[in-house]
Amino acid sequence: MKKIFCLLFITSLLFTSCKKKFDTPEPQAPPAVSSYITIDSIIKRYTAYYAIPPGKVYKFTTDVNVVGIVTADELSGNIYKSVYIKDATGGIKINLTYSGGLYIGDSIRINLNGVKLNSYGMQIQLDSINLEKSVHKIATGLIVKPRKVTMNQLATINPLVSQLYYQSELIQLDSIEFDNGAKNVTFADAVGKGSISHVLFNSFGAKVILRSSGYANFAASTVPCGKGSIIAMVGQYNGAIQLTLRQLSDLSVSSGTCPVYCKSFNDNSITNGGWTTQNVVGSVNWVTSNAGGAPNYYASISNYPSNQTCESWLISPPFNLSNNINPMLNFQNATNFTGGSLTALISTNYSGGNPTLATWSTLTYTPSSGGYAFVSSGNISLSAYKTNNVTIAFKYIASGSAATWELDNIAILDY
Repeated sequence: MKKIFCLLFITSLLFTSCKKKFDTPEPQAPPAVSSYITIDSIIKRYTAYYAIPPGKVYKFTTDVNVVGIVTADELSGNIYKSVYIKDATGGIKINLTYSGGLYIGDSIRINLNGVKLNSYGMQIQLDSINLEKSVHKIATGLIVKPRKVTMNQLATINPLVSQLYYQSELIQLDSIEFDNGAKNVTFADAVGKGSISHVLFNSFGAKVILRSSGYANFAASTVPCGKGSIIAMVGQYNGAIQLTLRQLSDLSVSSGTCPVYCKSFNDNSITNGGWTTQNVVGSVNWVTSNAGGAPNYYASISNYPSNQTCESWLISPPFNLSNNINPMLNFQNATNFTGGSLTALISTNYSGGNPTLATWSTLTYTPSSGGYAFVSSGNISLSAYKTNNVTIAFKYIASGSAATWELDNIAILDY
């Protein structure tokens, strides 16, 4: 019995001595401090280094630090593996090696040793920052306020660095509205996870793009139809300004009145939705295009380079306006060069095929002044056509060298 007890005791000691001991990890020391640099100095360093393509990416090689407050984080899913920070001199995008850990209102210090300074589409960024090794959180819960700007100010270029002056800053735009092609559709493709661009404009017609990710928690929400304000981060993709929402609550727009109907061409199709084309003379066709850096597709027609004589129609499906109170037509149009014409027409007896067999009335609209600048047609009253079988058409006529015309967001409104 004693032998058995001794054996059990020895065995117990062996198992006890073989148990693995886990040491409590020591708190990681904050990243080293050698010197500090401001955000505007980082941007100037980028400009100086990349003035002549160097063949390799700039990388910091000393313990220089930048201190800033987080102005945008990843919580909504509209921003991924990155945050934005600001100091008294400007803002900059921070790309992270992994997500999480930084939130709006955090004051942080970043050791830039080993960090890359580069850009994507002219958006300057600090790249591949490791949160554990390079970032020290100084404080949390600080109040972050946007800078109120106008559309014209938003487009200002900083002459010192040839970038947008407000790039990577949190701004607020007032008295804005989404264009008719965006109203009452989703912010992004929540099913396919695709990003979508929508156009915002102000009362003077100035425009800017709002781009949203299909991974945003508001991707499936519908774009409001009224007017209001937006708080967003300023991005730049080559020559275009792109705004990014931090969260849906940063958009304060009234519900408004949505279009009864809108043909936006965003699906890259001329004829979807029952639209047709008819070539009465020649073979010049209406096509979709997104040339010129447009955020979405639009309809376009030109007899260049053939310069052939043509009469080409773009014709809507029939509408029933019997129950509308004050129906109006509104569309965006742009042109460039001279010659030829684009006429807006309406009919109540068109039944398909050759449009010259129907009776058409001309609709007066505000035309683009040229330079491919899109303008609103203005609201064109359709009160005289409150019936069924109402068809809208656009007739392009050209002979020899003629203008290019573009159309977008052909909408029927009812106010």
